[in-house]
Amino acid sequence: MVLCVGLTLLAGGAPLYAKDEYWGIRCVSLRGENRFKLARFYAEALKKVEGLKPKLVRIYDEHGETRVYYGRYRMRIDRKTGKPKFKPDPGKDLALIRQLSMPAPPGSQTPYVWPFALATLEALPGERSVPAAWELTNAKGVYSLQVAVFYDTPGFSERRYAAEQYCKLLRDNGEEAYYYHGPAMSIVCVGAFGKDAIQTVKQRDPLTGRVQFKQKIVDPKMLALQRKYPYNLENGRKVYTVSRDPRTGRKRREPNPSFPVIIPGRESELEP
Repeated sequence: MVLCVGLTLLAGGAPLYAKDEYWGIRCVSLRGENRFKLARFYAEALKKVEGLKPKLVRIYDEHGETRVYYGRYRMRIDRKTGKPKFKPDPGKDLALIRQLSMPAPPGSQTPYVWPFALATLEALPGERSVPAAWELTNAKGVYSLQVAVFYDTPGFSERRYAAEQYCKLLRDNGEEAYYYHGPAMSIVCVGAFGKDAIQTVKQRDPLTGRVQFKQKIVDPKMLALQRKYPYNLENGRKVYTVSRDPRTGRKRREPNPSFPVIIPGRESELEP
């Protein structure tokens, strides 16, 4: 079964998002019993930093995780370049927050720690239309299968909402679906798999004789999902790639397939 839904259906009526999206700097993410107390400590420390505005420091708590955010930056996709543009520019704030240091706890090997060194820019939690638990970084695994991508076009500027609603549609159909928002694109994935789901295979190109290394899905459940969702839909539709057969010279037109992706933040688990 392939769920191919038009954008008008995905929108489901009046859109939740206008042409602008609002992002913030996620300064730190915390779990555990003391996360609320620690989050307030970090938030108060940020409010005292020269160059930052205290009223733009916020704390969000969702599904057992507390996050401290700074700022509210309006994001648009430049129609000429296709690249994201923020107003105001968060670059200066992000650089400042990442380099902030604090005295290390007793017993540490270094006199200072940098609690915000991994601060990153992302959509503010209040802008979501579906549960935060469906965000891809919450998946328990290393790989997932990308089945859709959404991006803004001159006639469509609600890619975040569309991706979240497609994720919801898959969830309503019993799938373990996730969404992930990047600066310019939003993706939808299904499933969560360990690092052994993908195998690197060495093979020789029969035409050139050169040795190539390709990644191959070996997990039976991921293979079954790929058969069920064989395409990487773009804005709700199949998109085809046209190439030339190296043997016959004839053109061939093939739909873009679904494919495995590394869950953001799990790259280190693949290191030898």
